[in-house]
Amino acid sequence: MANKKTELGQFFTVNPLWLKKHIENFIYESKCNVIYDPFAGTGELLKTVSALNPINFTMTGLDIDDQFGWQHNDSLEKIPYIKNAIIITNPPYLAKQSASRKKIDLSKYFQNTIYDDVYLLALENMLKAQKYVIAIIPESFINSSFLHKNLLHSITVLEENPFIDTETPVCVVCFDGNPKSQKEIKIYKNDTLISTLDDVYNSRLEPKNNIKITFNDLNGWLGLRAVDSSNDKNKICFALKDDMNYDWENNIKVSSRHITLINMDVPENLKCKFIKNLNNKIQEIREKSADLALTAFKGNTKSGIRRRRIDFRLVRAILENVYDDLMQKEGTEICDLI
Repeated sequence: MANKKTELGQFFTVNPLWLKKHIENFIYESKCNVIYDPFAGTGELLKTVSALNPINFTMTGLDIDDQFGWQHNDSLEKIPYIKNAIIITNPPYLAKQSASRKKIDLSKYFQNTIYDDVYLLALENMLKAQKYVIAIIPESFINSSFLHKNLLHSITVLEENPFIDTETPVCVVCFDGNPKSQKEIKIYKNDTLISTLDDVYNSRLEPKNNIKITFNDLNGWLGLRAVDSSNDKNKICFALKDDMNYDWENNIKVSSRHITLINMDVPENLKCKFIKNLNNKIQEIREKSADLALTAFKGNTKSGIRRRRIDFRLVRAILENVYDDLMQKEGTEICDLI
């Protein structure tokens, strides 16, 4: 039982930087007087909140691991209700696929759910138990299929890392239990209000699959760096194959996702303009969504900015969008070029 947390991907929060002023205000405005952590672990979150003044909170915790001294409970199965309580927690993170690869049997948790990570199961149980919930979870939640995002009050992306044992990019989600539109759900980056969930989702493009595009093709002419580097200079971008200093022959595989070669039919005299427009479209999406339309990638740049990666679905949508626009402006029908 002592290593149960490790098996379930539990990382203990030790840095109080997650408690931003607007999150502190959310705790006060809930009017709850019980701070409740169903994945209490070493109790660091409770210690952080207990320092808040002038409110005197009652602290209570549960855990599956008896070594921490809390009341025993498997909160991935069920979380008991407590009157006038707000859950503040850091649930375990472990994807179903990762658990299978590590030969960890989580079948009892995943057999009756659409979710593919235990933190999403944890969130579901939290919202069944309590109206008010604050949780530190992977930033990938923003683009997840979680069913109850309409109960969110806010999402806060943390570019600083509150953990000592993982670089998993995280955010703090605050739920108030009141159904609302995506336009009403606030998005913060660190301490700053930057957008709404609606703005983030509207900044993404969806592919039409109306053009033949091949990824990881050694015969491709279009290079893509799909991940920000840590040096603040080499960001996600498109370029001509020959303009990228990369050993294509030995590194491009079917599974390549960080750097790839793409093949599609674009008139030779328009390729440079096409690439310029592609990079402008990426920059437009990044600015419109404050980077959140792109997936968080482990670690930050040297200046402390969260690194990002772009998935091939969004890449395809960008390629199609820019291609269609360029061909229309050039007065050429798409079907004549495919």
